[in-house]
Amino acid sequence: MKSSIILAVLAVGLTLPVFAGNTDSGWTQQLGFELLFNQGYYSANWQGDEKTSGSLTASLDHDAQRQLAGPVRLEHEIALAFGEQATKLDSAAGGGWDFSKSEDKIRLDEALRFTLGFWVDPIVSVQLKSQFLDQRDTASTRYLNPLELLESAGFGRRFFDDSTRTLTSEIGAAARQVFDRTADEPVADAGISWTTAFKTIVFSRNAGYSSRLTLYKPLLVLGGDTEVGTWPQVDWENELSARFNKALSGKVFVRLLFDENVDEDVRLKQTLGMGLSLAWPTEG
Repeated sequence: MKSSIILAVLAVGLTLPVFAGNTDSGWTQQLGFELLFNQGYYSANWQGDEKTSGSLTASLDHDAQRQLAGPVRLEHEIALAFGEQATKLDSAAGGGWDFSKSEDKIRLDEALRFTLGFWVDPIVSVQLKSQFLDQRDTASTRYLNPLELLESAGFGRRFFDDSTRTLTSEIGAAARQVFDRTADEPVADAGISWTTAFKTIVFSRNAGYSSRLTLYKPLLVLGGDTEVGTWPQVDWENELSARFNKALSGKVFVRLLFDENVDEDVRLKQTLGMGLSLAWPTEG
């Protein structure tokens, strides 16, 4: 099943360029696909507890904007990623391979921006976050669980947006629902959300850095087993990528998470990979 998900992300990555290439659609689009591989080998007589392992991760990012009737602008972003890791078991554990997922992400953002010519633009948006496989319960695998919806209405500004760098920021009132099939009832709360996204080239157009910081502070609990908490919930993604030629690239990814209802300390994820990378920029 895990390999099928990687193949599905790969199929979508190879199919979307057909639609992205339709320059008569009126959309301004950017599509990126990556297939990254990490590998480590240790001989059977290696002294230590390191193990031979390898991982394969497929990821897809698609950004699109289109000016609709009058000042209404539709903005769309989708990010998919799934990875599988294989670890060689020693003879004491029966040999063979142990398979586990190394990456699992689904994020969809849809927004209506009203470009009225003011210093800030009114924005209405909805965000969906989930994962392909939920394996917290070892006895049962659940698909697309949990599902988190975040609806917000507020204001945003594009500080700069050109071929070399982009900086946008949005803040507004928000309502969130978390549907988890392992919980007795959905979590629902309301509060304030703030998202800032930054992209820039580094030294040359073949290297780039991107950062996305999302803060959400619940102020009112509407349902479920949750608490407002003292501090905002933080999700900060950072990515440094470099393209060596038309298809080969490398990437360093760092993600920081903080939610005092989950853990009192900051949670950290860091990955380093190299592999196939393709991009299709189009403008209708």
